[in-house]
Amino acid sequence: MAGSLEPLTAANAAEALAYLAERPYDNVYVAWLLATDQIARTGEATLWRSTTGVVAGFCYCGAQIVPNANDEAALVAFAERVRRSPVARMIVGPRRAVEIFWKAAQAGMRRPSAIRASQPVYALDRSTLRGSRADADVQRATRDDLADIVPNSARMIAGEIGGDPNRASTEFRMRTARIIDAGWWWRYRVDGKLAFMCNVGSSTPYTAQLQGVWSPPEMRGQGYAERALAAICDRLLDEHPTLCLYVNDFNHSAIALYERVGFERVGEFQTIILL
Repeated sequence: MAGSLEPLTAANAAEALAYLAERPYDNVYVAWLLATDQIARTGEATLWRSTTGVVAGFCYCGAQIVPNANDEAALVAFAERVRRSPVARMIVGPRRAVEIFWKAAQAGMRRPSAIRASQPVYALDRSTLRGSRADADVQRATRDDLADIVPNSARMIAGEIGGDPNRASTEFRMRTARIIDAGWWWRYRVDGKLAFMCNVGSSTPYTAQLQGVWSPPEMRGQGYAERALAAICDRLLDEHPTLCLYVNDFNHSAIALYERVGFERVGEFQTIILL
């Protein structure tokens, strides 16, 4: 055997963070969870320790399962540990890791409702950014924006994973409000109408991951998204050294937008949706 599983504990959390920092764009979400004590040290994460004694793999096992390791044996071991998880709603992570994990885990898990086989990962810094905050009067969202942001977020999520685009639960509204209160949600209005929005989903000392990138359909095709995204990125780069995101490979318009703003491809994810 090439190594062994080990539960995440207070004693090995620093080692886990160091491992995750080796691939900052792959691991921004779980590194943020771990650094901010949002991962319970009671079974929500497992490490893989190699025979040389170093941490060489990490698997977060919450509603999202996020496996990451180079060693195939580690990914199979992660799969065997969590494949009967009753709370798992999706599996997401570097494409190779997810493919190996899913092959080993699928017999014990729900049939997927969708598989996003290829999701390019993109990153940006000041040297690649095209555009600036002068391009659009973007603002951090406030509670006053909830009436527009919540239904548009519901429409976006329904298009991605299904559901009723006209229904947003109280929990969903509260979660959106918390992100707004944290200063992580951004919006751009044109003549009082919401033209673009996005938010920071997670953040580490190395990068911040953007998500929820959306323009209402009736506001598309007028250049608002490009100007607003560039302006938001310029503002966010005051606070974070780099920005990153990932996107479905079939979303050609989004990919073209990101590349026009200056994002460059740095990896590839895969997502298996179990909803």
